Amino acid sequence: MYLSYLPVIAHDSLLFKNVDDEGVNGIIRIYDDVKNLGKQIFIAFDKQCSYSQETYEILQDSCVLQLDGDGHELYDKSWNREATNETQL
Repeated sequence: MYLSYLPVIAHDSLLFKNVDDEGVNGIIRIYDDVKNLGKQIFIAFDKQCSYSQETYEILQDSCVLQLDGDGHELYDKSWNREATNETQL
């Protein structure tokens, strides 16, 4: 990311699944540093409370959009619930 001319990076939370907690903390610190280069990073991140306080604070300070259940889904629709009829699709 430091050497690339690409202005953004984006990835899903699956990237973090096979990385230990310290590794994730390090990646988030690098992502936080990269913003000083004028680059943007878009990630989907699960369970941010499972990591260090520093990681939690970086994620909270950098968060633009946070999705969650109980009415905080994108477009008010939960992707993991089955519709009971076609009008709910």
